[in-house]
Amino acid sequence: MLCALLIIFLSSSQVADVVARDHGSCIDPPWNNAVAQVIVNGLESARGLLVNGLPDLGIPPLDPLGPLPRIPFSIDTALMWMEGDVNDTMLAGLAEFVVCSLNVSIGLTEKFDMDMRLASMVLNGKYDLNGLMGQLFPLYGQGDYRMEVMDGGFIVGAGMSYNPISDHAKIKDLHVDVWFDQLNLELECILGCGDMADIVNGIVSDMAAPIFNSVMSVVDPILCDALETGINAILKNISISDIIKPPQLRALEIGNANSYLDLTMITVRHLIKKNDMDPATLPSLTLDLNNNAQLEVYNGELTGLSSLHRTGTATMDRVADWAFLYANIGVKEIKAHYTGSLEVGNTGPVVEIDASIAEIAVYLVARADVYEWKFDFDQFEITEFGHIDVTVDGLGLFDYMLGPITEAVANSLHDTIVNLLETTVKEAIQQALNETPWTM
Repeated sequence: MLCALLIIFLSSSQVADVVARDHGSCIDPPWNNAVAQVIVNGLESARGLLVNGLPDLGIPPLDPLGPLPRIPFSIDTALMWMEGDVNDTMLAGLAEFVVCSLNVSIGLTEKFDMDMRLASMVLNGKYDLNGLMGQLFPLYGQGDYRMEVMDGGFIVGAGMSYNPISDHAKIKDLHVDVWFDQLNLELECILGCGDMADIVNGIVSDMAAPIFNSVMSVVDPILCDALETGINAILKNISISDIIKPPQLRALEIGNANSYLDLTMITVRHLIKKNDMDPATLPSLTLDLNNNAQLEVYNGELTGLSSLHRTGTATMDRVADWAFLYANIGVKEIKAHYTGSLEVGNTGPVVEIDASIAEIAVYLVARADVYEWKFDFDQFEITEFGHIDVTVDGLGLFDYMLGPITEAVANSLHDTIVNLLETTVKEAIQQALNETPWTM
């Protein structure tokens, strides 16, 4: 009776969500460009070296990997509490990897994503555990253990950087996410070495995930370091510009970029209007004028940002594998309107405030990698901000407050417009640059 109840508890307890995952089929070929192809071929060539490792690179033997030190694990759920450890674990099967896909991007948008698959990995070692099932039945055992990881793999991600001077790339901060479809666990002498061990082993795989996760917490840094070191050794021997030469960029004409920028500005003006930035709503503000006077402004509106245009000659230059756009742009006839409530002591009028700015000028340097043609800004500087003319209607007897009001409104409006130009308008320019093809 006791055995039957224990089996029921083991069958019903779920200590981890071990379910089949659909990671899709592999890509043929698995690489997205010539750099990725070289990396895949290099990894395939190193497969046979995993048995002995690569001492010159500081990479230890990886297949088999181990023996690993003592690794504790624990389970604490409503149905099961268990503590234990595994020791002298050997991990076999890493050399049987298949690179399912590898995506490498070099330039401003730099990334490294790899999907590696394994039909099977096997862990062998010693275990020792003690616990309770259902806060009632003792759970114990020690001896050999074997775990088979079925249909799993590694999702590998890393940062990537490219040095246009040396013409070499490298990866950094590599990390690995492990996944699996099924874990099969066998524990020698669980609940003793008799028939009960055979019965429990038939249903014990729900305990496998915590043990597997604990082992992988030790394996992960070893694997990450080996992959990052090995891949960088491959990349060290690659001159990127020798193997990635987009035909459309070989014919890139460098020089006058007026037509290109004019096309870009058409898109920017459309985006500004589409995003409700002309007219733009100005924030309500409370402005302290002096010790006993305060002005609240509201119902603010700004017009004119969609006048953005090229104000001088624009040029395009190329340095190594970077294209640089140098341009002067500006907006003109900017107008703003507020309604304001002036309070001096306990009284004051409602006023209408208008402001105008003849011109605001901006100098920008935008940079794009020649592989993906995605722009970012090296420089975005407001070089001229015209005088802000402020008029106030409705002051009446309080016209002596005109000076403090115009100064406070002008300062606030200046800061608001600068913020709009350096955020929303700048983002619209970047989007338009990325959407506008270079005119050949």
